[in-house]
Amino acid sequence: MPAEIKLSVYLRVGQTPEAHFGDVTMPVRDGEVQVHVYRQHLAEFLRAAADAVENPTDDEGVDDAAPE
Repeated sequence: MPAEIKLSVYLRVGQTPEAHFGDVTMPVRDGEVQVHVYRQHLAEFLRAAADAVENPTDDEGVDDAAPE
């Protein structure tokens, strides 16, 4: 199995606490992560995150709902 590196991505908006948004996993080749591969994986992750924010699923509750 080829070597991989996993980078955790955290998001904070304003003064709210940081939230773990997910992880970006990239292959390690010749003992290093290539910059263009890192950028490609990070951009793909952020596009998916933006899509999830823009198009939430039906199971996320209703707007202005009180926390449980």
